[in-house]
Parts: sequence; structure tokens; C-alpha cells
Amino acid sequence: MNKNIAIIIGIAIFVLMVIFFVPLIDEFEVFNCITTPCEMPKITIHQWLHNQYPTISNFEECIAAGNPAMESYPRQCRTSDGQHFVEEISD
Repeated sequence: MNKNIAIIIGIAIFVLMVIFFVPLIDEFEVFNCITTPCEMPKITIHQWLHNQYPTISNFEECIAAGNPAMESYPRQCRTSDGQHFVEEISD
């Protein structure tokens, strides 16, 4: 039983290492290495995911990300993951 747990923990650590430390390799860049020097990509899977799904922290960022504004006063915006932001209105 302990051997199975050690294997599962080892696999989990390996997956996390790949996600956070191994750069993405674009398959088309590999073929381009024939005519030009190859360069390893400078972005990891974690960074790529962060770029794909940017962190939204206020109403303006919510709207800029393409989420609709609710017709209320003040306007409100809800992200696809359920975050809710209210427009700040100054007097």
C-alpha cells in the first residue's frame, strides 16, 4: 500500500514539475530548426495558461475581457467562473 502511495506522489510531483518548469515546445518551431538555429521557448505551461485566462480584479477588467455588463445601476459584470464586480460610481 505504501508503495502505491509513493508512486502516486511521484507522478503528481512529476506533473507539477512539467507544468511549472518545462517550456512549451511549438511543433512548427521544431521543423524550422533545419534552416535556422533552434531556440527553446521562454514560456511554461503555467505562464501560457495564465495568459489564456487573465486574472480579473475589477469591473473595468471584467468588461475588457469581453464579459457583458448587466443593465442595472450601478452596472455589474459577472465572469464565466462566477466572479462578480460592480462599477464604482463617483458623485
